[in-house]
Amino acid sequence: MEKKDAVKIKEIISEILKRDHLDHKMLENRVVRSWEKVIGRNVARATTQIFMHNGTLYVSINSSVMRNELLMLKDRIMLALNNEVGHQIVTAIVIR
Repeated sequence: MEKKDAVKIKEIISEILKRDHLDHKMLENRVVRSWEKVIGRNVARATTQIFMHNGTLYVSINSSVMRNELLMLKDRIMLALNNEVGHQIVTAIVIR
């Protein structure tokens, strides 16, 4: 049996994800999972809800002091999260 047009499994999976429009959802999931690593354990503990929708990261924080500090650092946080996942997926952050 000859090997013709051998394709790596990674390429096949990537193609399927793009075809079914799941690649964007996977990147959004990676952003959410990276939150604690990027922001730190203390802020992550104060995070009550985090999710992404259409490129916007929504974060609920139970501490008004931390919330105000994060509001001032939104641009840095967005840059750090995008660098962590290797794509410009986060276009805005809403902190509540």
